[in-house]
Amino acid sequence: MMRRFFATTLGQIASIIALSSATTILLFILLLSIFDPTPPPPPWPWPTAYRIATFVETMRSAPDEARAAIAAGARRSDFSIEMTQTPRPCDGLGQDAQKLRSALQSKFGDVMGTFTVRSCSSDVPATDIQVLLPLEGRMLEVLTGDPKADQFFKLTLPLMSTLSFLCVAVAAMSGWAVWRVTGPLRRLAHKADAFGRDIVMESIDEEGPIEIRRVARAFNLMQERITRSLRERTRVLAAVSHDLRTPLTRMRLQLQAGQAENVTAKLLRDIDLMHSMVTSAVSFLSGAFHEEEKEWLDLGALLSTLCDEFEETGANIQYEGREGIPFFCRPNAIHRAVTNLIDNGLHFGGRVIVSASIERGRVVIDVADDGPGVPMHRIEDVLQPFVRLDASRSSRSGSVGLGLSIVKEIVEAHQGQIELRQREPNGLIARIVFPSSAFAPPADARIAR
Repeated sequence: MMRRFFATTLGQIASIIALSSATTILLFILLLSIFDPTPPPPPWPWPTAYRIATFVETMRSAPDEARAAIAAGARRSDFSIEMTQTPRPCDGLGQDAQKLRSALQSKFGDVMGTFTVRSCSSDVPATDIQVLLPLEGRMLEVLTGDPKADQFFKLTLPLMSTLSFLCVAVAAMSGWAVWRVTGPLRRLAHKADAFGRDIVMESIDEEGPIEIRRVARAFNLMQERITRSLRERTRVLAAVSHDLRTPLTRMRLQLQAGQAENVTAKLLRDIDLMHSMVTSAVSFLSGAFHEEEKEWLDLGALLSTLCDEFEETGANIQYEGREGIPFFCRPNAIHRAVTNLIDNGLHFGGRVIVSASIERGRVVIDVADDGPGVPMHRIEDVLQPFVRLDASRSSRSGSVGLGLSIVKEIVEAHQGQIELRQREPNGLIARIVFPSSAFAPPADARIAR
């Protein structure tokens, strides 16, 4: 269980926070042990001399019954005072004892009176100096020493409490922050796992830090593209399987009839029809035009050449527009899109006019025919895949309703838009509009013609 927790983002970040907090506390304690933050006391022996003189003066002015309590209250690890009848004098005279005696004699001689200072052979350096002075028939014995001799860094309860609170507070706040940050990631992982089992899913909320919002947005777009792709492929299979039944049935009847002189030509015609259907469907699903590299070309020259090629086959087609329009695009894809529009116009009308111009900083391509047109309420429908109208525009052999859908895909891949308009008095105008960024070549660009 713990190994699984530490394998998560939350567990790993929590481990990093805990380790860094522990390291910080250890370094803090080490620095405190090396560099004492408290200010240095006055030099030895002046603090001790002041303390002894103060207590001697207090003991002399206090009543006899209160002196024992005063002596008991003055005891510390490096200072004790007692009233005794038979003291045991020490016999040493070390350097610290001499310094303390000189300080008491020079500064507090009138308070101290007669006194002796000796060094004792004690195992405790903080109480190895003895001060004796008479006080109303008894002896006042003071044991003291240099406090620095027994001083070392100690971890006090307030210090440890402060460090512990700091560590817990940092860990708690960091854990809460990490939980908030990783929450969108957990929900994203749950949605991704559910999407693998159920394709129809709702979009996830784009929340959290900007990086996670970008991941959520990318996931939503991916989910939308996958769903749309699967739906389109299902529609392709349904449309192609339905349309292939007619030529397959006709081929079977022709073979069963056994009319050898007519079977071959009819079979070849039906095979071409089936090939056209399959090629159109596969081309739409593959989206192969996305793999083509973009390059600069003269759009006017491309359209003029395309119209000339159709005219050579006997089509009534004309190009009306300027040449010298630089255009950054995928040439084969644009050729294919315009070809599809011209094919539709020639099939449903008798004459097609192609034009290209620059209007308000945009490239505009119009393909107009004089056919029956499209009802206003069906204009948006015919741009969708596998939609075929049931009147005069639906009788085209081998069509599965993908021509205009492919044109739309190509145009949108170039950041453009396609619009269908009614033409007066009759016919249809397919207008393609590309933004200005598509035909503003750099100074050193070479334009293909």
